[in-house]
Parts: sequence; C-alpha cells; structure tokens
Amino acid sequence: METELLIVGTELLLGQTVDTNTALMGRVLAENGIDLRQKTTVGDNRDRICRALTDALARADAVLVSGALGPTEDDLTRECVAAVMGRSLVFQQALLDRIAARFAAFRRSMTDNNRKQAYVPDGAVVLENRNGTAPGFIVDDPGRGLVACMPGVPLELEAMLVAQVVPYLRTRFALTGAIHSRVLKVCDMGESAVDAAIGDLVRSQQNPTVGLLASPEAVCIRITAKGDTDGKAQALIDGLEPTIRARLPGLVMGADADTLETVVMALLEARGWTLATAETVTAGALAQRLAGAGRGSFAGGIILPPRNIGADDLPGQADTLAKRARDQYGADCALAFLAAPDAQNGAGCLLTPQGLTTWQDAIPAIPYAEPPGLSVQRNRSRLCVKILERVRRCLAPSSPTA
Repeated sequence: METELLIVGTELLLGQTVDTNTALMGRVLAENGIDLRQKTTVGDNRDRICRALTDALARADAVLVSGALGPTEDDLTRECVAAVMGRSLVFQQALLDRIAARFAAFRRSMTDNNRKQAYVPDGAVVLENRNGTAPGFIVDDPGRGLVACMPGVPLELEAMLVAQVVPYLRTRFALTGAIHSRVLKVCDMGESAVDAAIGDLVRSQQNPTVGLLASPEAVCIRITAKGDTDGKAQALIDGLEPTIRARLPGLVMGADADTLETVVMALLEARGWTLATAETVTAGALAQRLAGAGRGSFAGGIILPPRNIGADDLPGQADTLAKRARDQYGADCALAFLAAPDAQNGAGCLLTPQGLTTWQDAIPAIPYAEPPGLSVQRNRSRLCVKILERVRRCLAPSSPTA
C-alpha cells in the first residue's frame, strides 16, 4: 500500500511552527513496512484543504492528516474530510462527555466552541485522544479511499498514530512486512569523499538500499532494508554494514542516536578515565557537549577568553592549559583547544595516561552574508565536531591518526 501525508496549518507555511510531525510519521510508517509516497502542507483554507485531500486520495491508498482538529473557527479538517468523502458531520454525546471530563480533571471551564470537537463524519471510526481534547477519526470508504485524521500536537499525534492508526492500517491492508533503517555517521569528512568510498554501493544496492545525507554534524549513511519481519530486515542490514565500515576503516563514528560526545565519553569510561577540558575560542561549547552526554567521565572545564592567549607557540600554551585543567579537576585526561584573538588557526592538546597529542586546526571563517551571531554559533559547532572527532580517533584503536 501507499500513503500520503496532508499536514494542515498556516503557521507551518509561515515558519512560525517547525513541522516535526512529518519526520515522526515517516519513521513510524517505515518501521511498519508502509510506503510513504508524498507529503503536502496546506494552510487553514477550506478550498485548499479539500483540493489537497482530493488529489492525495487519487494517488494513495490512505491519506494521513495532521492538524486543524481543534475547537476554533480555523480548525477545518473535520468539515473538509466530511465534504470530500460525501459524509455529514454527526454529533456524538460520548465524545463531548470525554472532552468535558478532561477539562474537569484539570479544573478548567469548557467553552461552548469545544462542542465542535464532538462532531465526526458519519460512519467514522473514532480515535481516542488520551493526551488532549481533540479526538481523531478514520473514514474508510470503499469508493473514495481511507483518511485518518489526527491532532497536530506532536504528543497527541504520536500516541494516536502508534496505538491506533498503524494497527488499523496493518489489519485493513493485511500488512506483514517491515522496513528498517540504520544510519552510520562519519564526522570531519566531506560527503564527496564518503561517496568516493561507497558510491558503487549507493548505485547498485536494491535491498538494502544505501543513501547519503550531509548534515552539520556528520555525513549520514542510511542503510534501509525491507523484510517479512523486522528481524529479517535488520539481518539484511547486518550483512551489508561490515562492507561499508571496511570501505571507511575507523571513520564511522557511530550509528543512529550516537553523538560524538556520547561516543567519546563511552571510550573514556571503558578505560576508567576521566576528562577535563580547557578552551577559549569555543567558549565553553566543548564542556557543554561533554557534560550533557550523561556520563560520569567528565570532570570539569576551564573557559578562558581568547584575549588571555598570546599569538606565539599555541601548541605549547595548549599543553600548559591541558595540564592545568587536569590538575585542577584531578582528571586522568585533559583536552585543551585555544586560539589568540583574530587568529586563523588554533591549537589543541589531548593529554592521556598513554601520552600527549598536539595539533593545529584552522578556525572557520565567518561568511559575511550571514548574521554574525548565527555564524559564530555555527562555526563553534563545526570546530567542536573537528576537535571531538580528533579525540575519538585518538581513543579508538581502529581509527586512523587524525
């Protein structure tokens, strides 16, 4: 079967709200072997919603609609679905009673316009909303198609999608297959270089398939497989992953939810080591990332303004600063990265019980076309990735020397 998404909300078109529901729905559908064909976003306009829904039904077996199920005048989804599916809206007292009970539980008064949420298209399957007031519904018409409507609030949508909509679709279309994906991450290496190493796999693979996606933190290698069960799909991925890792020896930082900071902290934890940091140009970003990794290996950090750093012998100053951080926090290891004001290069130092590593790195320049605040933040993030990836390669035995 094929599905389409219809996302309703003018605030999404204006950029006032970020659409996280599409990513969530795409992921959940894929995990359940349901193909997603297309997504359409439309504002709170009756004619445009009806036209978009009609077009989607002409292409897909099922259309999943998110948003505009609230009590206000611009919440038009239920009216539009009823019109397109040729159904009247029917009031259900049981729905109004549930809505009233939810208001009472929070000791809030229910206004008259909430009555609107107790109307659903005639013959619809009602979807219970345990996290909000707006019930969802499914209209399954043999002639016109299937439409599943869910609230736009992410918490409400996710619970309804996973517990009610997907099971309905799997039963309705007798779905047994699964689609599983795994994302391998390569840091501080360009997308073109990764493609040069595994591009033939991207072109030739059919199941699993391989795709590349560049992001600010990493080049993501997505391996996606279809199987009769989730276990069989994962087994196909397990068969291909070693080939990709062999093409990029020691360069795959991690997979899926792994981040540089969690991987670095895990490598330290495996050795029983703690780490202290000292930094200037990154303004505490290194310490913040490592402290936020949720591991006990981070001992503390020193943050100094660049004006305290001289332009001469940056590696020597990094060495001195690393030792200061190690001694101040009683850590086993220390990481220092510093640069003088307006310097184009910085110097780093990693001090571990096994020895000392120093290096120099270019400081990312700020593009004049971007707002300075945004550029500074982005460049600090890029520099943190370079630094932490270098540390990871130093700590991971199978990684190449940075």
